[in-house]
Amino acid sequence: MSNDSRTRIARTVQVFEAARKPLFMVLDGIAQADFDWNPAPGTRGIGKMCRHMYRVDIWFLKRLGIEPVISHDARGPVDEVAGRMRTIQEQIVREVEGCEGDADLMAERTSLDGRTGARLGPDVVHMAQHYLYHLAQMTSLRRIRDPGWKAPLDAWEHATHVIGDLVLE
Repeated sequence: MSNDSRTRIARTVQVFEAARKPLFMVLDGIAQADFDWNPAPGTRGIGKMCRHMYRVDIWFLKRLGIEPVISHDARGPVDEVAGRMRTIQEQIVREVEGCEGDADLMAERTSLDGRTGARLGPDVVHMAQHYLYHLAQMTSLRRIRDPGWKAPLDAWEHATHVIGDLVLE
């Protein structure tokens, strides 16, 4: 495998890791009541957003022809939901790290149902963008419920720089 291929794989993992890290900082020490709270009927609070994110990750994996290591959704304690998020995200990292080069990372794959296709590299970057989108919402909701909470601004800024540095390189 060429060094350039290994670099693209490493960069994909780097972007994904930078985007997912602050999510767990939002969950660190959150009260269960704040995790379960929804700002208005029919809206998503932090807990619903977390479950939404790992359901979307499961959907992406199936679209890529990969059997997810988890396939269920359930309300539960913060640690349990965070554990499901970590489990599916760790599977995503393993899938990217398991690529044998650019061709594997960028190859069109067929979904588990055989009806659609997608490419692992772009989908993993899409997932990272999805995390950062919801991170902003989760941060705002956490601050509403706990005004003294210190938001993970350094980790968020780090993710922004990782992405910016790679795009502008």
